[in-house]
Amino acid sequence: MGRAEAEKRAKALDYLNLLLKDHPDLTKLQAIERTAIRFDLGPLEEDWLLQQLAESTKSESRNSKPNAP
Repeated sequence: MGRAEAEKRAKALDYLNLLLKDHPDLTKLQAIERTAIRFDLGPLEEDWLLQQLAESTKSESRNSKPNAP
């Protein structure tokens, strides 16, 4: 992946996170669709965004679990 492609993905991911934060009524798929349209993303890039969301959700749930005694 080239530098321009990496920057595009980073900007799209930032936008997606802001969109989800500012519009909690949107589903993740709706937010990804809006992001894909705004950044002219292809299906592989949309899949990548979905994977990034899944990973961030996993890490958030690990961090929010209370420690067992």
